[in-house]
Amino acid sequence: MSSVTLDRWTAAQASELAYWRGLDLREILRICAEKPDFLALLDESTQRGLFDGKEVLEIGCGPLGLSLVSFSRHKAGLRRLVKAEPLPRLPIAETRLNQDAWAAPFLAWVETLAAEGEYVQTSGEDLGFEAAFDTVVTYNVLDHVRAPLPLLRNAWRALRPGGRLLVGVDCLSVVGRWRFEMVTRRTHKGHTVVEAHPHTFLPDHVARLIEGAGFRMTGRHGEPSRLRGLIGKHSRPAFLADKP
Repeated sequence: MSSVTLDRWTAAQASELAYWRGLDLREILRICAEKPDFLALLDESTQRGLFDGKEVLEIGCGPLGLSLVSFSRHKAGLRRLVKAEPLPRLPIAETRLNQDAWAAPFLAWVETLAAEGEYVQTSGEDLGFEAAFDTVVTYNVLDHVRAPLPLLRNAWRALRPGGRLLVGVDCLSVVGRWRFEMVTRRTHKGHTVVEAHPHTFLPDHVARLIEGAGFRMTGRHGEPSRLRGLIGKHSRPAFLADKP
């Protein structure tokens, strides 16, 4: 999967920031619900191996700082959580959520989760960590970035030998991807659904990217059936890999 130009990625980031600033209660509820749904693709032993007693880097968490790891029941055993995100930190008070005062207890819980770990403002392509983590997570990120392969290579460098990678990314069906690239990019130009997604993937594309970055694939969970993979809706599988 090729890189996009800096101008294209800058436009994508501007669209991302506008999306986060415009968050309403329904959307933050969806975000908070989808993360444990994704983690449910992994069994308890796998989650424990990824998080319990580990130093974890999450590449891309959105400017609220909501980490996927914060929704795992095994986060209590974390030794360290670092969240790398290219956008500046965005408090809930600077989104549309501040209009929902009646939901203050829920929003306070969200802010508590968002405060977990260390927030580092940097893009995945510019990471400078070397053999510093046991686990790297990138969730709902690869289709938003400037260059997926360099990001994954930086993830490889950030891991200690034997470290583990968890990737979750939207994958389209064969027909759905053709329709998005050939039709939707034209008919919805300027909309967040297009502007914030410079890349689209099929599941095999993601696996090849991970292997191309030097990882050894160890698991693919939640992939669609053959028929859904051809003509169905999008899915968000979990890809697991190790650094040899």
